[in-house]
Amino acid sequence: GQLHTTCHAFVGETVVLPCSTSPPGELTLSKSWLYWQIGTKELVHFFHNGQDSPERQDKKFQGRTSLFLDQMKYGNLSLKISNVQLGDDAEYSCIYRQAETHETKKSVIKLKVS
Repeated sequence: GQLHTTCHAFVGETVVLPCSTSPPGELTLSKSWLYWQIGTKELVHFFHNGQDSPERQDKKFQGRTSLFLDQMKYGNLSLKISNVQLGDDAEYSCIYRQAETHETKKSVIKLKVS
């Protein structure tokens, strides 16, 4: 994955936190997990077995996050956060894990909110 990237957003805006796999290729989404999280406890978005799992995500992000589902299989794992809040200012980890190979890729994206 990429090294640290910093994104900027104003309260109320929509921001996209970039994350992609390299080299780009077709991913087997039915056999993989994608976690977007803050620290080790706060789950911002969780995707596994080919679908979103909103019931596991932190309450403050419910209904505000989405993935680019049509582009994911080509390696675009970016997260869209709508109606950005001051409390969203944090360092986010994008963690992608394949079930068969147990290969894990992680990148960190910093979001600054003003």
